[in-house]
Amino acid sequence: MPSYPDALLASDYVVCATLCKVADVFNADFLWERGRKDPEGICLAEALKRHPRTTRARTRQEIRFSHVVVRVPERDYLRDDRLEEGFGRRTLLSELQRLHQSELSHYLAEDACVRYRIEPDAQLRPGEVQFLFGRAIYLPADDESPAFRIQAAAQANGEEHWRTVGMIYPGQRLTLLNGDRRTSTFAVSGWPFMAGESVLLLLRAELPLRVDGVAEPGGSLSLECGGNGEVTVRDRRTRVMRLRIAALALELQRARSLREQLPLAAAAGEARLLSDESENAYPLIDHWGRREPVLGIPIAFEEAPAMPEWSVPAPEQPQPVPLTPAPAEELELEPEPEPEPDAGTWLPRQAPVYLHVVGIALQRLSAYAAAGIRDWRIHFNRDGGLVPGRHPDAVACLRIDSADQVFGDSDGGSAPLSLPGSWQPLPGLAMELCAAPVPLAGHYLGWVRLPAPLALPVLRDRAFSFGRGAEADIAPRLLADPRALRWGEEDPVRATGINAEYLGLSRRHLSLQVRRDDWWVQLESQNMPVYRLSATGEPLGVLAPQAETTTTAQSGELLVVGGYVLALGAIPGA
Repeated sequence: MPSYPDALLASDYVVCATLCKVADVFNADFLWERGRKDPEGICLAEALKRHPRTTRARTRQEIRFSHVVVRVPERDYLRDDRLEEGFGRRTLLSELQRLHQSELSHYLAEDACVRYRIEPDAQLRPGEVQFLFGRAIYLPADDESPAFRIQAAAQANGEEHWRTVGMIYPGQRLTLLNGDRRTSTFAVSGWPFMAGESVLLLLRAELPLRVDGVAEPGGSLSLECGGNGEVTVRDRRTRVMRLRIAALALELQRARSLREQLPLAAAAGEARLLSDESENAYPLIDHWGRREPVLGIPIAFEEAPAMPEWSVPAPEQPQPVPLTPAPAEELELEPEPEPEPDAGTWLPRQAPVYLHVVGIALQRLSAYAAAGIRDWRIHFNRDGGLVPGRHPDAVACLRIDSADQVFGDSDGGSAPLSLPGSWQPLPGLAMELCAAPVPLAGHYLGWVRLPAPLALPVLRDRAFSFGRGAEADIAPRLLADPRALRWGEEDPVRATGINAEYLGLSRRHLSLQVRRDDWWVQLESQNMPVYRLSATGEPLGVLAPQAETTTTAQSGELLVVGGYVLALGAIPGA
């Protein structure tokens, strides 16, 4: 059997199988099992068979893993994204899920959900593909919100900065951290321990909710738990790495708000699981512009307004170190009451800063012809707000067809629209249609200005991310109507659950931060740009992957991000 060194790296937590000399990295048949032209390495079906989740025994059946990360060369990933609009990886995703469910159905747990994710890898050579699965590999559901954020300390210009390593989701029991992307859940940049040492984080499902940390292998590292969820990791050579486990306030605050709704039995000590049984395909949005979290795990409800404190057990023997989650970063659980001002007392207040969603960017559907999109429909209510297509308040529709023609649909019929211009579907409702300037013309027809912009409050002097994924701090999901995109009759990807949020918008697309006098903007997407416009629509610049990725912007400027047009709010005191 053709093979080469490191074709299969396996541990108790992560299994990494590598396949090379693959003729087409987006062909599921080449990746799943061996054919006539055998590639070198380990195919996916063989790797899953060699390393099952549980082996067959007298009282239990063999169960295989159902969450798999597929890494392809970055060059092939970008080429598919730019030339085929991601059609190759979407087809690969659906085909691998189909093969997994059809051929391994007898080896799946009763509650198992088959999930795949395609990732680009700059270190892979042409024709190489890697498969990652194991007990420490977890892929969240689309509606699952993270419970904890993992951060690592980094030194830059003599100052210490905390950078995000990854998220811990409610269903993610094990998380393995080290410096190797092939043997970890998250690879930590600048990992100082090079002898195979790792840190294993265990999410405890018991009350109160907590995360424990242990060294792997046992005794190779020492973990010292500090305040605010910080943990200092050291080895015998005094090399140090600082980590922080931050509890996300949105999850905990939502849990606290439901405390009073629990039955009296819960007060007597009976914990009850809260599950989201709603079939609503259009999730609720909180005042930060993020999706409401799914509360499917036990959560501790404390009487004190502060975050609960977890005690550190006495280190009689090497035991897991409970990591006290850091105070929630996004919002305070319960603000302290403000004291009444005395005579002659001046209380300074910091005025809020807002990021505004002022418009919807109208993308050229001809660029997605290979994907089979027939048209895109954007529905509005009588006030000009965005609503799902089947919402009872939907009274008007802006439609873009595959020939890049724009139409206005209402009870009065359908009429073609020209950009720039104005569209008045109802008496008292008029919308401004703006044309796309030259830098945007290749991907956009223009954009429609919303009569009532969405104002999203943001914190000063703290970076936040914008995108469509659950890991983004702000994800408006105004375009997440599952029926807004219409597909061709014979298109194979209609059932993949893709909505208009996917058009040009990454899961974490860009990072922003409000500074004293301006805004700091950094592109995080690996394949999608961000366009800067002035308040009047003139082009100011483009942030592109592998080119210019950071810039400073002034209040009032516009950012075209996927299907959204964002306006940077004014900074009081600037």
